Amino acid sequence: MESTRVEAETLFRLVEQLYGAVLAEAELEEVRKGVERIVEASSELRAVKLGNWDEPFTVFTPRRRRGK
Repeated sequence: MESTRVEAETLFRLVEQLYGAVLAEAELEEVRKGVERIVEASSELRAVKLGNWDEPFTVFTPRRRRGK
């Protein structure tokens, strides 16, 4: 998607501006890959439509009483 590519590039440029002077070229490339993965994941999360009645998934884990 073009919008995720633009978003990833914009966020990477921000990181590069802030930290580019202290990061090596290889480190910047790893940061770029990480930003792209984060943008892809956030895009997928935004695609999930939730209604007002949807609640978070919870797991019930029973515990034993202490001393028994």
